[in-house]
Amino acid sequence: MMTKDLTEHCALFRGLTPERATELLETYGYALRSYPPRSFAAMQGDTCRTLLIVCHGQVNAWMAGAGGKQIIVEQFADWDVLAPAFLMATHNVFPVSIETTTESELLVIHRDTLLKMLHADMRMMENYLREISDKCFALTQRIGSFALKSLREQLLTYLHTHDTYARQQDIADRFGVARPSLNRVLQELSQEGIVKMVHGKIKLLRRFDP
Repeated sequence: MMTKDLTEHCALFRGLTPERATELLETYGYALRSYPPRSFAAMQGDTCRTLLIVCHGQVNAWMAGAGGKQIIVEQFADWDVLAPAFLMATHNVFPVSIETTTESELLVIHRDTLLKMLHADMRMMENYLREISDKCFALTQRIGSFALKSLREQLLTYLHTHDTYARQQDIADRFGVARPSLNRVLQELSQEGIVKMVHGKIKLLRRFDP
């Protein structure tokens, strides 16, 4: 693990020198865990005892309902911090399952270890509190988006904010909708010349006010 990358790209360690990050990790302890694609770092309902940081790879956080319906809540990539708020919660369980989609390596810090690090470094404590606050703000925006926007509006907002093409099934999972419902919206947008399908993926042809 490169502490220079950690301090440059990970929100929790931003502003620390690589030497300081190394000192904290080596003094209080950490672990590195490797996962193949389609494996679980945590399951929905598991007790959350460790902080997870993606060193490299891609990870999905998804939630399953009683009827087996699944929805992707969030997607993570290199140096993202996973579920920091749940670690310190009174009811500290994962509300989502954490599944890798590629070969991934995660930095693992135990709750008690993290507390020692935060007490030892004020900047790191500020980073942790900021990360939780930013996640809460983003979640509030997403709730508003899902509650107040139609599927068409949600889809256009998503396509406007993502540079890469997206597969239909991935978007259906993310929005928690059935493929036929998504297909109807895509057909409308395709007829209006706003999107087109390219090798099974959706391409935004022109910007359009949702």
